Amino acid sequence: MSNAVVIISSETSYLEDKTAALGYDVYAFDEYTHKNLNKVSNIKYLKSFIKNISTQHQNIYLIYGSGLEDKKNIYEVLNANLIINCNTLDLLRKSGDLCSLKDMVEGSDLRLPSDTNANSLTTRLISKPLHSYGGFNIRFETQYKEKYYTEQYIPGDTYSASFFINDENFMFLGFNKLFLLKDYKAHPFIHAGAIMCNDIKDSQKIIRSMDRLSRKLEMKGYNSIDFKIHKKQIFIVDINPRLTSTFKIYNDIYNNSLLNHQINPYNIIPIKKINKDKKYGFVNIFVKEKTKYDYDLSNDNAFINTPKMGDIVEKDQPLLSIYLNANNSGLLLRKLKQKISITTNLFSCYDIDI
Repeated sequence: MSNAVVIISSETSYLEDKTAALGYDVYAFDEYTHKNLNKVSNIKYLKSFIKNISTQHQNIYLIYGSGLEDKKNIYEVLNANLIINCNTLDLLRKSGDLCSLKDMVEGSDLRLPSDTNANSLTTRLISKPLHSYGGFNIRFETQYKEKYYTEQYIPGDTYSASFFINDENFMFLGFNKLFLLKDYKAHPFIHAGAIMCNDIKDSQKIIRSMDRLSRKLEMKGYNSIDFKIHKKQIFIVDINPRLTSTFKIYNDIYNNSLLNHQINPYNIIPIKKINKDKKYGFVNIFVKEKTKYDYDLSNDNAFINTPKMGDIVEKDQPLLSIYLNANNSGLLLRKLKQKISITTNLFSCYDIDI
């Protein structure tokens, strides 16, 4: 009997292709391609689905990205029926409320925005729904808001640190600068892309702190932690103990071996880096108005996650992504801007602050 992988994430196209390339049968639930992510919230459906595929496979693994944060009602079913070798779903739950991790964060020489002194920072506040993802529904507030995680807004660029933990060994993968859309009032903090970067001040100190925090949280597999640097302090703004959008970058650099170990860390194939000198980056394009996808960009492999010709994309929803690499960061930024310009000329899209 074959082995299978169930993938639950807001977008699964890349993970499906790469998982199938490893020889697994693949079952995917997502928001944008299959549009079946909400199905897994139905416990009766989920149990029936797992029961049906269990007769066909020897082992069934689970890997997940964004989209499970608000589905805590199914964690018990997933834990009982699927093999989870990456981070526990309990850690995913805890990471949705950063205040609950305050002691571990501060014990790693890091800070939380909510613990800062308002006199030393801005008095602006932002609110986040508990257990949210992707930057949706994060907004500026004038006062603390119930049932939301409310924190003081830290100015400046947002970065993420990507790392992989295999057999308790911390492997730092890289820093990334995160992008936002310009003038996207519906969701001003929506995740719009990322680019690898090396020019992070106090980078070794940050890496050591991330290592300490990951051990306190007992992390496994791929992880990403978002942070800001303000007045020589490192503020954690998000902890993602799951596959994130930047996973594609590092999995490609490591020739799919990260995904191989994310699914089954006990295999004998080593994690090996192949694209040592390339810089990778991507952006997510969102439309300003209801849009018909009527221009075929499939002849340019920089454009990924494109709709089918004739598909309708609703206002403020993602249209496609642009994924590129280059020999240096400057060239990569120029190439990304060129591709963004193509899409904004063809469709009514939000510009990206890169």
